[in-house]
Amino acid sequence: MSSIKVGFIGLGNMGMAMARCFPKKGFYITVYDIRKEAIDEMVALGAKGASSCREVAEASDAIITMVRDIKQTDEVIFGKNGVWEGIKKGSTIIISSSIGPKYCQELYAKAKEKGIKVVDCAVSDPSGTAHYLEGELTLMIGGDEDDVKRCMPIFEAMGKNIFYLGEIGKGQAYKLVNNMVAMHVGSVARECLNLGLKMGLDMDKMAEVMSVSSGSIWMFQNQARMKKLGIKMPAMGRPPDIGTVGAGAPSERKMPFELQIAWEIADELGVEMPVCRFIDGLGR
Repeated sequence: MSSIKVGFIGLGNMGMAMARCFPKKGFYITVYDIRKEAIDEMVALGAKGASSCREVAEASDAIITMVRDIKQTDEVIFGKNGVWEGIKKGSTIIISSSIGPKYCQELYAKAKEKGIKVVDCAVSDPSGTAHYLEGELTLMIGGDEDDVKRCMPIFEAMGKNIFYLGEIGKGQAYKLVNNMVAMHVGSVARECLNLGLKMGLDMDKMAEVMSVSSGSIWMFQNQARMKKLGIKMPAMGRPPDIGTVGAGAPSERKMPFELQIAWEIADELGVEMPVCRFIDGLGR
């Protein structure tokens, strides 16, 4: 059994896939989520359930937060009965939510004054198996090297591809670039699939063929991998017609939070990215 006591806050789809790894690999883990059924699921696996984020912090050496955005992260850490009220000097906060490098850097500076460590550990699921086969994640990690080394057993429990990328915030930065590529390549792929449908081609068969061809991207590789593993996946479904993706997309389509962060950074740095701007309807 590992001597590191792990705390986990945020048991959504990805959070649950991450948290399930720990009791199975001999970690003492305390968990919290606003959904009691999520806590109960982890307790059935051997975790200890907590009634607040503060209780998680009091019981843990390292606390992983995996919530939706900056607002929720602030609430988890600094809110009433939050992590800040219960965390011990020398403990580590691991930020896994996709909230950008700036927040992690500011939290790092504030925590340092209190003797608390902060590491950012951005997460990607390249194989598409996180909800079925634990420990298959790619982890992009930033923080002081000694702090990262101390937490390495935690990362090894969750991840298959583990990258230490430098100072605090670097993991988040790599994740933003990764997701910018994935989101925009995906938009192009949907338009091309739409052409195939208009030609009378089968959606799932197109994905299977392209997964081993020059047009392969993650969404096709994932579909093929799930089929090979015998995991029943929902059909890919019909993509929207040309004209409903890319430039001129409906104004009500909400841009993902992490994509908003990426565009803010691009603007600050003066990076043009004209093709991606066109896809997102952000023409200058």
